[in-house]
Amino acid sequence: MIAATLREALAGQADRRNATVTFGTSARRESLAYPAFAEQIAAAAGGFVRQGVRPGDRVLLRIGSSREGVLALLGLLHLGAVPVSVKPRVPGAAVEQYLATVIRQQGVRHAFRMPGRGLNGLDLELCPARATGPPPGGPEDLAFVQYTSGSTGTPRPIPLSHRAVLGNIEAISSAAGMEAGDAGLIALPLHHDMGLIGVLTSLVRGLDLVVEEPGTFLRRPLAALRLVQSAGRVHGAFPDFMLRYLAARISEAADREAPDPRLFRTWRTVFCGAEPIRRESVRTFLDATAPWGFDPTALVFCYGLAEAVLMATSHRFVDDTTSFRTDGPAAAACLGRPAPGLALRVVDGTGRECAAGEAGSVHLRGATLFNGYDGATDHRTQWFDTGDLGYLRSGHLYLSGRRGDRISTGGVNLFATDVEHVAGAEPGVAECVVLPYGESFAVVVVPERGRTIDAGAIATRITTDFATAPEAVLEVSHSAVVRTASGKPARGYMAEQLEKGQLRPHRRTHRTGHLPPAPEGQGNGRTPGHD
Repeated sequence: MIAATLREALAGQADRRNATVTFGTSARRESLAYPAFAEQIAAAAGGFVRQGVRPGDRVLLRIGSSREGVLALLGLLHLGAVPVSVKPRVPGAAVEQYLATVIRQQGVRHAFRMPGRGLNGLDLELCPARATGPPPGGPEDLAFVQYTSGSTGTPRPIPLSHRAVLGNIEAISSAAGMEAGDAGLIALPLHHDMGLIGVLTSLVRGLDLVVEEPGTFLRRPLAALRLVQSAGRVHGAFPDFMLRYLAARISEAADREAPDPRLFRTWRTVFCGAEPIRRESVRTFLDATAPWGFDPTALVFCYGLAEAVLMATSHRFVDDTTSFRTDGPAAAACLGRPAPGLALRVVDGTGRECAAGEAGSVHLRGATLFNGYDGATDHRTQWFDTGDLGYLRSGHLYLSGRRGDRISTGGVNLFATDVEHVAGAEPGVAECVVLPYGESFAVVVVPERGRTIDAGAIATRITTDFATAPEAVLEVSHSAVVRTASGKPARGYMAEQLEKGQLRPHRRTHRTGHLPPAPEGQGNGRTPGHD
């Protein structure tokens, strides 16, 4: 039987006795066989019924990586309630104001472990006797609501139907080649779509699942990787920043011990998306992991967005030449063809479809898209403008950047991400963020620990490659880079800080124009409340 809802799809794996779900930290872990986990999901649903939740009710929650956090989500889905997943923080916005907006927009009546705000406070209570039968509903009913990260503005609601979520899970499973007996490792925050859909995909496909708390994974990544090294085939997801981070940690481990070629030997899929994919990150990761048994073709480059549930296109890595285009100042990753059930087009400002290699707006249409920000738009028939710009070559997508990240200066159009690629390759640069500023742009640079940067050299390199000069190159402390809850630079908020003189240099600065004076008491490059 083909499942119509997430509840049915998860129930279809409830008898898989040879598969487990593992939660915890490096100090304490808990594993449950699927039948026992399914019983706890039903009991969690019964507990929510006892606390007054009914099918269709919307419940506010911050989804954590613990067993309790995942059970709360799955128990609500089992009951037929609608989880409303919110971020733990929002750049530049008072959290209470943000939550008040969500509550009003969604008509929320309950909140899980988020007391106050006049809502019915919920906790995790396992009450098997109160579990109910199948709730009414079908594939077009609302499964859950997640909110965008807020990297370019105020977070927006993404209402997702069971049909859309299950369709995207099927597309992800197909791209990965998932099979019974495989394992999944999820070490990303579950309030982010990459982590949340990763968990749901693993459970719907009946994989041995390890849900690792992100902070624990970053502190001890090899311990988590060893949890799945005995599996026949392993699937996971590492955005670009995690490729770089893992490369550094694995290189450090190689200095202490002989590389174990079994560590990555069984990995079949590492989805890489959520942020621009840099050729330097990929090459560094592949070089570091080769002695540990990693197969480069396990990398799968993706273009994804919450409005498409998660994955919109995918491309399995071949080699540097095939999987990157290098005919511009920054290498562009091949993001592949649309996922099954999705159509993609690139159009110009008049709506005309662009020719191969011609940049324009990326539009999507299909069965795994959301129901519009209003919850009532059928994007199976209506094109959705993603806000991203890119081009197609031989049917494969290459992204140029977000429409809001395009900077026009001196008659030249360029993208913030392209400039970041170039500046980030300069010696001593740990990370950089390009912000619109005045008639030009500024480059905010964080140096590597114990290193210094040559701001003038960075400005010269950018000017040479892009035929236009930045207004300034600012060296700042790491804490000055404000991020969304999903780890993306909050460009809009940081640009406002720069304009107001609240984003100040930590040390040296190269100027080609004039920055506003720092307000009194704010000259240290730090942002109150975000350190």
